[in-house]
Amino acid sequence: MSNEKSLGKKILSLIGGETNIQGISHCATRLRMLLKDNRIANKNKKAIENLTGVISVVENGGQFQVIIGPAVTNVYDQLLDGTNLTQETNQDNTKEKNSHGLVSNFLDIVAGIFTPLLPLLAGSGVLRGIVLLLTQVGWLSETSGTYHILTAASTAVFYFLPILLAFTSAEKFKVNKYVAAAIMGALIMPEFTQIMGNHGNGIITHFLGIPIVTMTYTSTVIPAILSIWCLSYVEYYLKKIISENLQLLFVPLISLFIMVPLTAGIFGPFGVYLGEWISDGINFLMNANGWLAGAIVGGAWNIFVIFGLQWAVNPVMIQNISKLGYDFIVPLTAAANFGMAGATLGTFFRTKDSKMKAYSISALLSIFFAGITEPAIYGIGIKYKKPLIGAVTGGAIGGAFIGGLHAKAFAFVFGGITTLPAFIGKTFISYVIGLIICFVVAMIVTLLIGIDEAENTKVQTDQIGNTKQISDASILQPLDGTVADIASANDPAFASGSMGSGTVIHPTSGDVYAPFDGTISMLFKTNHAIGITSDRGTEVLIHIGIDTVKLNGKYFSSKVKQGDVVKSGQLLIHFDLAALKKAGYDTSTFVIVTNSTEYKDVRLLKADLGNHGRKILQATI
Repeated sequence: MSNEKSLGKKILSLIGGETNIQGISHCATRLRMLLKDNRIANKNKKAIENLTGVISVVENGGQFQVIIGPAVTNVYDQLLDGTNLTQETNQDNTKEKNSHGLVSNFLDIVAGIFTPLLPLLAGSGVLRGIVLLLTQVGWLSETSGTYHILTAASTAVFYFLPILLAFTSAEKFKVNKYVAAAIMGALIMPEFTQIMGNHGNGIITHFLGIPIVTMTYTSTVIPAILSIWCLSYVEYYLKKIISENLQLLFVPLISLFIMVPLTAGIFGPFGVYLGEWISDGINFLMNANGWLAGAIVGGAWNIFVIFGLQWAVNPVMIQNISKLGYDFIVPLTAAANFGMAGATLGTFFRTKDSKMKAYSISALLSIFFAGITEPAIYGIGIKYKKPLIGAVTGGAIGGAFIGGLHAKAFAFVFGGITTLPAFIGKTFISYVIGLIICFVVAMIVTLLIGIDEAENTKVQTDQIGNTKQISDASILQPLDGTVADIASANDPAFASGSMGSGTVIHPTSGDVYAPFDGTISMLFKTNHAIGITSDRGTEVLIHIGIDTVKLNGKYFSSKVKQGDVVKSGQLLIHFDLAALKKAGYDTSTFVIVTNSTEYKDVRLLKADLGNHGRKILQATI
């Protein structure tokens, strides 16, 4: 069994198995899952993050996303292997998606349509850049057969882009892929393009007496997506009214008859004009103030990646490359990449952790050679926070330089060293200088502000081989009252420390709050005791009163349930303090770090009367 398969199966197990998956897909670096019950995955979030090969786990737009990196396709395939989950049947349906918001749905659709094409677009872009470079240095003649063959190889993806997008859109909208490809193929056939002759867009022709404005659809983006979205409804209703034994012939026949004229008459022209308006708007902004636009895009792009918002902009870049032959935004995304690269190298120099040094180099190489920033963003930027500040600063300053000098990309690629040929042209030197600025500024800023390694971390392995990461942690007072040394407690089991280090609180109110962000790992059915595990791996037991278990839940009410993810200060339990005292019970409440042995020290910070929310314990490794 390969490592990827093992990783895929471990992830599947930790998120609750295939029965807990409502929808699953992937983009260039992450698994995207819509789960029926997020509590299981949230409970195991740390365990998933600690798996070898997993960079991070995020939740965005209702999706549980596992960041893998370039190996995500293999992990995805192996996760599906042997299950009833498939790309075709397990995509989120429309009703399910509506519950997660229009923005999330839009980004998910765009990601699903463009992700399969990204490797092809990137490879074609680099090849096109190499051809341009060889031509400019005089090693390749523009009249040679070699030049024409390589040009065809590197630009075919854009000429046939409507067909390719129709195919991937059909996969996303769950319609017949081959009918979808034929619809857009019809609009780039010579028979259709010859209608315009040499006049270009805007020639009027007729279909059954209905006037149609002819357009050039090669290299377009939006018409294909709109058309196949409409086809999904046409096909759905045709299958409802046509008997199953006749669908094989008549569904494709009627779909072609309806959709080719409809696309040519409505969706096609609207999509072409919409794409041109968007492209013209972006280019107007770049020409109006490229310095400001470059600073904004270069600085914000890594933030876009964190939330998946880059998918909303990628089609614009592809549209520009397709129609104009160049784009201003692609160089700015590269500025963000090199800003993240500089911050990553700065982290390498600042960290004292040998494992993080090795990880930093791996993440740096991922940016340089593949243009993939997720390992650096999630494994370094989000982890330490300050390197992300360095990356944003470097990307903004270098991006302003690149935008101000109007550097152009002549292919859609991810910014890295290997994709430099895609930027060969009059602005190439400006582009390279801008990348150097991004890299150097981000590195210097990261070196100056540091990476906050004061909060140490270490990995523990249990008896059955599972690993977990723990770190220094502060524990807040969970309820109002007088905090005292645990040794003063009236219960010998707690006072001796055999249950773990901690403190005892003599409460003045009956509300118990979460001492940190974490997950409810244990809740007694009597509600007199609750266990919570922090996001940093700290395990705490809050036990209310002595011998209160005998009450069988009387006077106690829980505001959470086992498996819930809670925030610091969130109300967990309410108990009737006056009733407990009247019944003769000792209300001493114990706050115990049950995994104290995994820490070097658990120190009591406060021993006096105080309210909930202040720091009372510090655990250090």
